[in-house]
Amino acid sequence: MRRLLGNIGGSLLFPFVAIVFSFAIGAVIMLATGYNPVAAYAALFEGAFGSPASLGRILLYELRLTDAAPGPQDTASLAAIGRTLVNTTPLIFTGLAVAVAFRAGLFNIGGEGQFFMGAMAAAWLGVALGFLGPGAIPIVLIACGISGFLWGAIPGALKAYFGAHEVITTIMLNFIAIFLTSYLTRVPLDREGVLPGTEPITESAMIPILGAGLGLANYGIFLALLAAVAAYLLLWRTKTGFELRAVGFSPGAANYAGIGIGRNTVLALAIGGAFAGLGGGIEVMGVYGNMDLPFVRNVGFTGIGVALLGRNHPVGVVLGALIFGALASGGQQMQFDTQVPLDLTSVLTAVILLFVTATKLVELILGKRVRELAAGTRLERGLGS
Repeated sequence: MRRLLGNIGGSLLFPFVAIVFSFAIGAVIMLATGYNPVAAYAALFEGAFGSPASLGRILLYELRLTDAAPGPQDTASLAAIGRTLVNTTPLIFTGLAVAVAFRAGLFNIGGEGQFFMGAMAAAWLGVALGFLGPGAIPIVLIACGISGFLWGAIPGALKAYFGAHEVITTIMLNFIAIFLTSYLTRVPLDREGVLPGTEPITESAMIPILGAGLGLANYGIFLALLAAVAAYLLLWRTKTGFELRAVGFSPGAANYAGIGIGRNTVLALAIGGAFAGLGGGIEVMGVYGNMDLPFVRNVGFTGIGVALLGRNHPVGVVLGALIFGALASGGQQMQFDTQVPLDLTSVLTAVILLFVTATKLVELILGKRVRELAAGTRLERGLGS
C-alpha cells in the first residue's frame, strides 16, 4: 500500500507542479494589471464547482436535516457543477484519443477531425433512427465510434505502409473532416431556416440529462468514465494493449519479438479515433440535439493538453479533463464577478501545457530529481518517425 500510494503521489506531483506554477504566473499577471488574484480565483472555483456553503445547504436539505429549501444561489452552485461536467465529458474522450496513440509511440493530432466525424454520424443517424426512441442511442453511439475508428485508421495506414508522418496526416485530416461535415450540414442535411444546421434529434432518442439542477449535464459523463476504464483495461490487461505499449516503448524490440509494427500503428490511431468519435456523438446526442454551424471547436486540440497533463494514463486523463473543464466553466464566473478577462483562463491553460511539456524547465527550477516524475509527458517518442 505504501508503494502504491507513493507511485500515485509521484504520478500526480508533476502535473500538480505545473498547475501551481501556472496559477502563480496568473496571479502575477493579475497583480500587474490591477486585479485581485484571491478574489479572481475564488470566483473561478465557485464558477466551476459552486459555493461550498451552498452545496452544504443543499446536502442538509436532501438529507432532511433542515427545512430550509435551497435558494437561487444554491441552485446556481449545482448549475456550475453541471457546466463543468458538460465541459469535461468530451475532453475525456479526446484525451483518451491522444493517450492511447501516445502509448504506441504516435502523436495523434487528429482528435478534432475524429470528433467531428462522430458528431456528424450522430446528427445524421440520430434523426434517421429517431423513431426507435431510446433504442436508437446505442446504435448511433456504436456508429459514432466506428466513424472515428475508420477516420483514425487512415493516418495509421498512411504511417504504417507509406511512411507518412502521423502529425502531418492527422492535421490535414482535421481540415478535411471539418469542411466535409460543414458541407453535409449545409447541403444534404440542412434543415429549413435561417441558420445552417441539421434537423433536431427526437427527444426520446437523446441521452437523458442527469437532472437535479445540473443543467445540460447528462449520462454521457458516465459513458466517458467507462471509456477511461475500457482504455485502461485495453492497455494494461490485454495482449493487444501490451503489443501497443511494446511498439511505443521500443519498435525494434517489438519487431524482433514478432509484434506487427504496421498493424499496431493502424490499430492505435484507429482506437484513439473511436474514442474521439464517440465523444463527438455524445456531444450531439446529449447536449446540442443536432449539429449547428459553427459547431463546438478545439475540443480535439484541447484533448492533447488533457492527455499530457494526465501523463497519458486514463485516470490522469479524467483528472486532466476535469481541470480543463473547470477552467472553461469557471472563467465566465471569474469575469462576471471580478472583471478579470476571460482570456486569462486561456493563459492558465497555455502555461500549464508549457510546464507539462517543458520538462527541462521544471528540472531547472526544482532540480533533476523530478525527472522521473515527467514520465509519460515527453513528446520526443511520440514525434519520432
